[in-house]
Amino acid sequence: MIKTMKKRNWKRGETLVEILVAILIIALSATLFATMYSASMNIDLAAQKQDKAFYEAVEVLEEKMDAGGGTQATVHYQPTSEKGEAIGKGSDVDIEFFTQDGMSAYGEKAGGGS
Repeated sequence: MIKTMKKRNWKRGETLVEILVAILIIALSATLFATMYSASMNIDLAAQKQDKAFYEAVEVLEEKMDAGGGTQATVHYQPTSEKGEAIGKGSDVDIEFFTQDGMSAYGEKAGGGS
């Protein structure tokens, strides 16, 4: 019986090194995913701030146009918190209303805004 046990090919389990390498790969993947998620959230937040600034400038321009004041406006946009406190630095948004071929639109002036 002892001779037959020695002749068998015992299957070995995974080694500690293989397990540690697998854990390292999983940790690196999770870190990369978290970094990408964080970067995409920052990009989304910046886009939301830019959209808010643009639409506030459109509102100011529409009020100016209703008063007969022209088709261009520059608005200083200052992001604020929910409490109304200034957040970060503000920026100027240059916007204009234009018409072509019976269609009209609002847009940032070339070289304007940030």
